[in-house]
Amino acid sequence: MIQEEHFKLILLIGAVLTFMMAFFLWFYPRNFFSNKVLGVLTFFWGLTVLSFVFQSKEFYAKYPHLLGLGTSLILLFFPLMYMYIKTFLYKDSRQVRKFILHFIPMLAFLIAFSPFYFQGGAVKSEIILAGIPQWLRGLFKIADMTIVAQGIFYTVISVRLLQHFQYFRSKRLSKVQLSAVQWLKQFVIINIFLWAIGTSGAMLELSKVSFEFDLFKVYYLGLTVLTLWMGYFTLQKPHLFSEGQSIRYMTLEVKAEKESSTKEGEENNQDLENLMKYLNESKPFLNNEMALQDLVDGTGLTKHRISEVLNNELRKSFYDIINEYRTKEAMRLMDEGLHKDHTLTHLAEMAGFNSKATFNRIFKKNTGKTPSQYINSLS
Repeated sequence: MIQEEHFKLILLIGAVLTFMMAFFLWFYPRNFFSNKVLGVLTFFWGLTVLSFVFQSKEFYAKYPHLLGLGTSLILLFFPLMYMYIKTFLYKDSRQVRKFILHFIPMLAFLIAFSPFYFQGGAVKSEIILAGIPQWLRGLFKIADMTIVAQGIFYTVISVRLLQHFQYFRSKRLSKVQLSAVQWLKQFVIINIFLWAIGTSGAMLELSKVSFEFDLFKVYYLGLTVLTLWMGYFTLQKPHLFSEGQSIRYMTLEVKAEKESSTKEGEENNQDLENLMKYLNESKPFLNNEMALQDLVDGTGLTKHRISEVLNNELRKSFYDIINEYRTKEAMRLMDEGLHKDHTLTHLAEMAGFNSKATFNRIFKKNTGKTPSQYINSLS
């Protein structure tokens, strides 16, 4: 019992330090958007640790409006992690409205939980003392499964984001910038490690399997340690938490001023090379719903930069380039004889076109022949 109280005291102290870290990240530096995101995430960590320290039937009966707070906050952990990483790397992503869809699971949980929240305080206390009703237990289980899925989904897209960024910008990054990317990778790894511990604890709880010690205690202690570790980093490596000169150039924003026309030409060539390499290797144009945003996600360049490079270097628009690639893909399929076993409509879909009419029009525009005429020329 004494050990239990000591452990809770440690977590309580950790939560207070977490709140201090959150306010520091929010206000310093004043205009670094991603630090504000990390500050919000850190603040939610602290609230979640507090909810774990004080959780008990008696506590929630006294403060029934706090029931479900921890779960709703945990549903924001991974979306905010991804938001922090993306806004750290890409300056044109630093708008909350671009991430609204990522908050839907938390909003859905609150809406589903609202029949309980809208009860009077006394009624809610009676419900808690009598035992959490089955529909609430089911809702918590659904939320737990959603958190498990979030861990997988956001880890994959966060790692992919970092890989694309480093791959396409590896020749331009300084040692300071590379250390910042390394910090973000470590941040993801630690979060997924904590997710694995929390998920294991949830699975054991759902399956009603007893374990030697409470994995949730390890999870919340891990959150506290992570915050203290971040505090150490802010003192030892302040450039990771400030938008200094080295970080500003990681945003991949198109610079309004160039040192010289030679430098501008070199940068255009490098960006064009990255674009063409991504198109040739990943072939995103095979997706008939491909949009300019797919090139943004795949290359790390902004929409404005992609359009500028294509217009200046190739004198073509995004859609012109994509349709050319799709036309070449269709020609390749025909050259290999696939038209003998498939309809032209099917070949058009395989090449990325969304309709036969568009396929015919674009194919003739780029080759001077209709698809049927091209097939006849092969024989």
